[in-house]
Amino acid sequence: MNLLQVFFVISGIIIFILSLDIARKQKFNALHFLIFLFVWVGLLVFSFFPNALNFVWSIFWLQRWADLLVYGSIIFLLYFVLLLLKKIEDNRDDLTKFIREMAIQNSKKEKIHSDILFLVRVYNEEKVLKDTIDSIFDKWYENILAINDWSTDNSRNILESYKDKIILLNHLKNRWWWAALETWFEYIRRYGKTDYVCTFDADWQHDINDLNKFIKILHKNKDIDVVLWSRFITKTNTNVWFIRKVILKLGILFTFFVSHIKLTDSHNWFRVFRTKIINDIRLTIDDMTYASEMMDIIATKNICFMEVPVNIKYTDYSKSKWQKSTNAINIAVKFIWNKFFR
Repeated sequence: MNLLQVFFVISGIIIFILSLDIARKQKFNALHFLIFLFVWVGLLVFSFFPNALNFVWSIFWLQRWADLLVYGSIIFLLYFVLLLLKKIEDNRDDLTKFIREMAIQNSKKEKIHSDILFLVRVYNEEKVLKDTIDSIFDKWYENILAINDWSTDNSRNILESYKDKIILLNHLKNRWWWAALETWFEYIRRYGKTDYVCTFDADWQHDINDLNKFIKILHKNKDIDVVLWSRFITKTNTNVWFIRKVILKLGILFTFFVSHIKLTDSHNWFRVFRTKIINDIRLTIDDMTYASEMMDIIATKNICFMEVPVNIKYTDYSKSKWQKSTNAINIAVKFIWNKFFR
């Protein structure tokens, strides 16, 4: 037995042990087990009966039997990488669920009775946070459910100063927008009795006066459950620069082809939901990809929505917190992976 055969035997034993471990830990995932078992048997056969390769490689029109091993190994490694990616995703989800539950359990858990509840996610917004919250209270809106997404500046202290006026949840680790939304929604599922919920950005770029348009539409149209902002449905006082506008337009096309939903704007944060549909929206994808997932859920569950033109005031401060335009590629790839392969 040469060194290559010894290597195959050792590899086969390791893969066999892994296949048994998969069957034991994952409640017998038959597909994973069979693939590992097939590779294990193949390695042992080729180790002790190398002439068998002469027949096998000819079936695949390969010039050398070694090519078959190389190509087979590459396919198996790709499959193994996909398994690792899924494991990483599962661990991330478990961590987020733990952080969400801790945030809810450590809050003051008040029953919320109101017409509309504002959901404000805060991450390092000390420069504008007070103005944002005050703008909501100045319009006689009284209910704010804020999440401090593990800010490292003075944001938490500012939020604590409003402790008699708002409900504050604290994430023990920064988990971004999707986790904040799911934490809000879970809190509302348990304690909320409101007609509408409004997601409102903490960076003071939204115009609180636009909310009147949202509420009027929901009052007049009982079949509409979600109202979304749009910077492009009509001409608005929104200073989006050209390159960013191109990226947003491409995002609209991507959403149409993948989720089959027609929009004039993409990745909106300023939204109003009827509380009754929150049980239908369960977000699982992190970072800004959650916005694509939300539109996909709305399309899949046939939730009625309407877009409303709004004015967004982009300042140097709010622009500095934007993600890079190239991140659109990461969002698209991640959404496709989660939708079709996870």
